[in-house]
Amino acid sequence: TALKKVLLSLIGAGKQAFYIPASAMAPRVSNGCAALATVETTTNKQNFDHLAFDPTTQEFAVFTWRAPKAIGTSTLTAIFDWSHPSTTTNFGVVWGLSAAGRGDGDALEIAMGTAVTATDTGGTTDTLYVSPVTGAMTVGGSFAAEDILKFQVSRNPSDGSDTMAVDARLHGVWLIFTTTQ
Repeated sequence: TALKKVLLSLIGAGKQAFYIPASAMAPRVSNGCAALATVETTTNKQNFDHLAFDPTTQEFAVFTWRAPKAIGTSTLTAIFDWSHPSTTTNFGVVWGLSAAGRGDGDALEIAMGTAVTATDTGGTTDTLYVSPVTGAMTVGGSFAAEDILKFQVSRNPSDGSDTMAVDARLHGVWLIFTTTQ
């Protein structure tokens, strides 16, 4: 599959990937995306959880991840799994991801690092799309082994490349990082 090819090309010596499904995310309290929903395929009745992101207003979802003990880098990259409902034209979506880390004794109020983005193009209703890999994301605040990282996922409809006029459905995010062991 396309996802397998992308992941195999990324995961080499020291590279690891961790999948965060939409069901492990929540809409942010302010400017949050739609609550977790499920789309079911017509014939085989397969269910796919997703968070829906608006085509006109920037919305966010959040999740938490604890960095592994053997984390060996201060940057991360990501891949977004997504789909869309029926639309006739303009299939571009721009996904964004930012993070802030904190360790023991750190304040909860820490600025997020600069968001990195991935631009992808859909086209066929109810089809899984796997975005390109984002650029390297620098985590705001602290980022060391076993730190807690808070992530924000967004859709950026104000970006000229985000042209899809319907909700984009996020199914999950692959976090890609390097370990020392």
